[in-house]
Amino acid sequence: MTDQLPVGPYRMVRTAEGTAVPWYVVPFDSDGACTGPRTRDDLVNRARGGGFTDIVIFCHGWNNDWRQATGRYDDFFNGYVRLRTERALPAAPGFAPLLVAIFWPSKLLVADADQPPDFAGDGDADDAAVADERDDLAELAAAVDPDHRPRLFELAQQRGLDEADALELAGILAPLYATDREETAEQAPPTPAEIAASWQAPRRRRSADPADFDTPTTTVDGAPQAAGWADFLRPREILRGASVWLMKDRAGRVGARGVGPLLVQLLGTGARVHVVGHSFGAKVLLSAIAAPAALPATVHSALLLEPAVSHLCFAADADGHGRPGGYRPVLDRVGQPILSTFSGHDEPLHKFFHLALRRAGDLGEADIAADEPPSRYAALGGYGPRPLGAQATLTPILDPTTRYALDAPGLQVVGVDGTRTIPSHGEVSNPSTWWMLYDLMTR
Repeated sequence: MTDQLPVGPYRMVRTAEGTAVPWYVVPFDSDGACTGPRTRDDLVNRARGGGFTDIVIFCHGWNNDWRQATGRYDDFFNGYVRLRTERALPAAPGFAPLLVAIFWPSKLLVADADQPPDFAGDGDADDAAVADERDDLAELAAAVDPDHRPRLFELAQQRGLDEADALELAGILAPLYATDREETAEQAPPTPAEIAASWQAPRRRRSADPADFDTPTTTVDGAPQAAGWADFLRPREILRGASVWLMKDRAGRVGARGVGPLLVQLLGTGARVHVVGHSFGAKVLLSAIAAPAALPATVHSALLLEPAVSHLCFAADADGHGRPGGYRPVLDRVGQPILSTFSGHDEPLHKFFHLALRRAGDLGEADIAADEPPSRYAALGGYGPRPLGAQATLTPILDPTTRYALDAPGLQVVGVDGTRTIPSHGEVSNPSTWWMLYDLMTR
């Protein structure tokens, strides 16, 4: 056992055949700088000289610390091996894999990886929760003008915001609300007035189901109240929404600046490279594929598990004015059609993601059927890719041994409806998803 990140593999894992496989963990900071450069260099050197046939790069999603991230990786690796063993799924002749796990700082302003924002009230102070809230607020504050931080801290402690307070807070947080060009081809950042209007929008949203927000809470004066859309103007919930933008930006930066150069090096080894990303980890990997000016080879396959990116990120016309989604170039850099799951049980992405990202101009899109994206900011992991056609299609999730139909002419991305087997945002390690990776890797 060691008490620091090893220069070599983090662990060795065994395949279904009993072969020992190196598993590296390569960490990055919030700006994309590799914080384990010697580990990264050892990985690249081993990949160049180790005779590996396949390199699989995994990236965790939001709200994972080191122990949680490595635990999720362990669970997926072990499940994949178990599936192959139980179903007697053969490996290709000479199969020699190398596993790479990315770690990046993704823990921010979400109480639980599998839970949506809590729109209910507060009870007694909880030490751990308050500690997290203090740390998270400090991290958000670091992204705004230093002169505005004292006022940010004051507003953050209020129980509610009136219109003037909301507009003031929107102005302070405006730097966090970058343009969404990377995913939806949006060209201009929102104004403070538009940001504040987007916070008020859920209160006016006619299609909101009150049954989803019926947890008892307490008003400022102590009277019982049902948690509802009015609570969205509590500063805590506004800061959580801002944190989605902060995390989106961070994931893109880590992917483009950090993982992208590593991907180029690994693609240069001649091994087939596969990527598997969960939640915002999918954005990390999409940015890594999209950012380099050129790749020495195509990525062999990509599996996106409940990706926290726009459902329009691959679209030829993402904004209605002919501008493509920011990740459309990825389609030509991946050798097989991308498999991307979505689930109606993924509450953070199916119900809340688009509310944190929506703009004032998006407010009229509230009465769309439940199985269609309710907003241009709706998540790929909540609804699947759009628009559909020859390049993008939807299919139900399949059980092990049933192959996905990926040979249709022009097909580049398949939205896999995982509602049947994916019960929440975080529960993406199961026989269905292990099979998806096996299906992709054995083509």
